[in-house]
Amino acid sequence: CCPGWIRFVKSHWPQFVGQLSSAKSPQQMFGAVAKSWYAQTLGVDPSRIFSVSIMPCLAKKAECALPGMDGAGAGQDVDVALTTREVSRLIRSLQIQPQDLADEELDMPLGVGSGAGAIFGATGGVMEAALRSAFFLVTGKNPEPDAFKSVRGMDGWKEATFDIAGTALKVAVVNGLGNADKLLAALDRGDVRYDFVEVMACPGGCVGGGGQPIHDRVEMAPNRAPTLYDIDRSMKLRFSHENPSILECYQQFLGAPLSEKAHHLLHTTYHGWKMPGEK
Repeated sequence: CCPGWIRFVKSHWPQFVGQLSSAKSPQQMFGAVAKSWYAQTLGVDPSRIFSVSIMPCLAKKAECALPGMDGAGAGQDVDVALTTREVSRLIRSLQIQPQDLADEELDMPLGVGSGAGAIFGATGGVMEAALRSAFFLVTGKNPEPDAFKSVRGMDGWKEATFDIAGTALKVAVVNGLGNADKLLAALDRGDVRYDFVEVMACPGGCVGGGGQPIHDRVEMAPNRAPTLYDIDRSMKLRFSHENPSILECYQQFLGAPLSEKAHHLLHTTYHGWKMPGEK
């Protein structure tokens, strides 16, 4: 999910690049689907779609311009990435009062989100969302939505072990690249071993992203993360694998997870572009 983390691995620990998930970030998946399935659903030429993402992250601007992020065949899958701070400034500069705007239904498809998706922005959220679905895929039934909440919190390096149908799954969650450096050094020495690792470059995760609105001398991530968990708890839909938009996309367009079309649009290779000075 985190292009800052990806660049860090490529520049500091290139021996671990092969261990990175090939799944694109949510931003890039959305752009690829918007210019393929969504274009097909709307009945428009994909070249007429201009895809803009609004992100708490500065690194997303570089990510959307990377070679290979053009799987839909209509230019870059995401044309522009704006930060939340930039959008806030745009709203204020135009003297728009969001609280005075009438509510509207989100466009469909792709207008439905889940609680699992909401918590992606907090450190540990991607891990927790993935474990909820992993449990279902292994056992055929949903876990309690908060069964994996021990991965939450602002600690820089967290560990947990979960039992999924008799299999012990050891995971680690790291936020902040200083902590990521310590994690990779420990992995390189063989001091630790994990089945699944989540890393977010910014302290606290995306809620503490470099593109977020700034409060001078105040770190807002610890205040923002609980809001995401409140959103998750308030939603009837708390599992990614039950999202009707995602199910519809696979049924009508992608076919199945890891199908040829899904692999082409939703996955990438980190060997397809080089860091400055990389041979």
